[in-house]
Amino acid sequence: MTENSIQPEKFLLYVRLRELNTSDFYDLVSTLLIKKPELHQLVLEWFKEKQESISETITDDDVVSINDGLLFEYWEDARSIISEFNELGGGPEDDEEEAFGYLEKISELIKEGGMSTTAKLEFLDEAFEEYNLKNSGFEDGLLDLFFEICQTKEEWEYLVKKLDEHPSDWRKEQIMKIQREYLHDDSAYLQERMQILNSGMDYWDLVEYYVEKGDQVKALEIAETGILKGEGWVTKLFEFLWEYYSNKGDTANLERLVQTALSRDTEQKNMLDRLFEYYRSKGDYEQAKSALLKSFEFTRAKYYEEYKKQKEFLKVSDWKSIEPEIFNRIKEKDFHDYLRICLDKGMKETVLKSIFNPPKNRFGYLFEDNFDEFADKLANDFPDKIIEYYWQKAYQNIPNGNRKTYSVAAKYLGKARDIYINILNNEAGWIKRFSDLKYEFKRRPAFLETVSGL
Repeated sequence: MTENSIQPEKFLLYVRLRELNTSDFYDLVSTLLIKKPELHQLVLEWFKEKQESISETITDDDVVSINDGLLFEYWEDARSIISEFNELGGGPEDDEEEAFGYLEKISELIKEGGMSTTAKLEFLDEAFEEYNLKNSGFEDGLLDLFFEICQTKEEWEYLVKKLDEHPSDWRKEQIMKIQREYLHDDSAYLQERMQILNSGMDYWDLVEYYVEKGDQVKALEIAETGILKGEGWVTKLFEFLWEYYSNKGDTANLERLVQTALSRDTEQKNMLDRLFEYYRSKGDYEQAKSALLKSFEFTRAKYYEEYKKQKEFLKVSDWKSIEPEIFNRIKEKDFHDYLRICLDKGMKETVLKSIFNPPKNRFGYLFEDNFDEFADKLANDFPDKIIEYYWQKAYQNIPNGNRKTYSVAAKYLGKARDIYINILNNEAGWIKRFSDLKYEFKRRPAFLETVSGL
């Protein structure tokens, strides 16, 4: 091609575009938008990006129109995926991420502000068509948007209307939240709430309402009813009443709360622990001891912490009489915590035997299979034995292994190496044994590479 040849077409295209007058340029863009509707979103985004630099020609109404337009552009893209998910009950992860990306763009638009109520209500109409199907997996994301997009009284009332078109307990909860927190319609909230007082959470919601209103008497009344009738989660109700009566030093009502918890078979340990702390703060040793020992009956985890708490609080004579029973109980319930106590008691031989021969349950399965914590603590006292523990752990991860299991093996071999060198001062013994192991698995280059640093 000679020097006088025509320049590449791309360059001429841009030159011609610059030479177009306003009318021709408008015709060009209009034609493109008709033939390629997807360009509409790009044009709107261009105006949104440029709205500050061309602010003299962009009015507030223009900004609202741009945002309204982008709202429906993003929603159309999201809906095409959500609708398909509703039909199929789900779909590819990539499509899911794409749809959530469009919903996030809508969320960003909402946060920026400048969107008409008309567009918001129309969006709610369209979005609820998909939300009501409840088969896409996008329901939580859509509900978040519904709460984000509403700002005015009209918008919140419209959201209540949309939620109430398909009544359910869940939707009633959302409606009550709107009535209470956003519309501040006490009458409507109370009318709905008094019809739905089943779970402990229902009662707690009403308690919080009366607390916010400064009506302590009513809040206490609802909480008292809730600990008797509320289903499921009632923790907050008990704690609310406990704080009130403990601040008043009302021992009788505190004992009553504990008895209620025990009779309902819920919150027993929580309430007994609180009763223990209450009596301890009062210096009432006997009552505190009674609550502490009763609390242990409802322990389901952290037995070691419970053991230490009892040992710290109880008088020596009381502890000596009760400790054997507690110790045996923990052995049955949590073997790890049992071994932690054994270490505290100096029963190192017992711990050593246990990590090599742990007990089995009635089905023949080991209670525990990882005693590294205890092996680490016994290394100085029984180095030869602990080397064998780590060697067994390492070896289990080599035959039929992969890079992941080889890394586990390398960790245990490293522990064995540290004992050989730093405790036994037997580097030669380590080198000999490690060399034999590498020779045994010489046909496993991935393993050899993984342990090369040892």
